[in-house]
Amino acid sequence: MFQNIFSLIYGSTIPSANKLDGPTIRPASISDLDRIAEVAVKGFPDDPEFDYRFPHRLEYPQDHFKWVREEYKEYLEQTEKFSVVVVTTKDATTTREDTVISLAVWDMDNSIASRGGDLGLNERRDVNKAHYTEYLATLERGRLEYFSKYGNEQYHLWLLVTHPDFRKRGAGTMLCRWGMEKATEQSYMTTVLGSPMGTLLYEYLGFKLVGFVTAHVEGEEEKVDVSCLEYKKD
Repeated sequence: MFQNIFSLIYGSTIPSANKLDGPTIRPASISDLDRIAEVAVKGFPDDPEFDYRFPHRLEYPQDHFKWVREEYKEYLEQTEKFSVVVVTTKDATTTREDTVISLAVWDMDNSIASRGGDLGLNERRDVNKAHYTEYLATLERGRLEYFSKYGNEQYHLWLLVTHPDFRKRGAGTMLCRWGMEKATEQSYMTTVLGSPMGTLLYEYLGFKLVGFVTAHVEGEEEKVDVSCLEYKKD
């Protein structure tokens, strides 16, 4: 099922950026799912939390792609809670109308609990189970400690990723500003739990760093720091 996708991810990749037209932002659909998973698999490994959670992903690429794909499928299916937004470019070298190069998942309703399975935690081989569990618990601690006071009057940036071939072209900024503008229309706060790489972009866009939380399994040296940031237009 995934053979063609693997050839894109681990073999030949998408055409070079200089053959693509300007970016467009739009809501994602289920038809984008394979490409969204590809972008996530290719774009997140620079993030320390990916090594922390998925240290065996190169040994077991089929497991990794399968369950990353399932995660984004769950986001796309929860339309009452999440807005999955993508930036695309027109591909001048193939028959594709557009190619997803970047994506964001926005939590638009904090009052609705996220529905989701364990994403194969007891069967997938790419994951460090203890680190995975601790990291998710750390994110929840961060949300409760720093952002629960805003209740449902916030839009929370769940995640943001750009394919490495298309970084520094403004796609991440477009996706951030999409949510920031919607929050401003409602006089809401915009919140995010950021990686070291993402924090640079968020602060550039005007987010204020309000604290940190750390994923750390007792008895280990390895850990991951997560920045807690918020934005509200004056």
